[in-house]
Amino acid sequence: MKLKLFAASVAFAAFATVGAMAAMMPPFGSGDDISYAKSLWQKMEAKGLNSTPANLYVGGPPHGKVREIVESTIDGNRVIIKRNYRGKDMTVAKVAANRAKYLVSVTVMLKRKGFDPQDADWFWVKYTPNGTIMKNKKKMSLAGKIAKGKPIGCIACHAGAPKGSFVFSHKKGDVVFVK
Repeated sequence: MKLKLFAASVAFAAFATVGAMAAMMPPFGSGDDISYAKSLWQKMEAKGLNSTPANLYVGGPPHGKVREIVESTIDGNRVIIKRNYRGKDMTVAKVAANRAKYLVSVTVMLKRKGFDPQDADWFWVKYTPNGTIMKNKKKMSLAGKIAKGKPIGCIACHAGAPKGSFVFSHKKGDVVFVK
């Protein structure tokens, strides 16, 4: 009897510890998220997705006044890459003349089967122009299920996209598709 009680106590303690550890893990920006995001940037580079120009158009917050979108596949997964431009007195023509001067971030959505079924299995990441994973004000890396369950952020905003796709439609010609 004492052995069964001891075994049950050990099992409960292990279960409680695992649960507490899971509760302490960040909702995004984990080591796995960061590792995957770094690998993703390298694959985007290898495929030329970071240097493929797309059609510039005027947008709004949070992505930037001017932006461009490239869509492709990586390892058979749909990927949407949005380059976000900001700057004083910026226009589409000024960005077209010097993209590097105005590029402030690259935001990416990549479909990963089984990653986050509640939110259409999208993996999110926000990079600096050179591929460094950006961090929020709390020093959390912006990779993975960014701001999941929060009223603002990638998931909350994109949840409003048509048909639960998490992808907003754009005018014909705004997106450049790369095979």
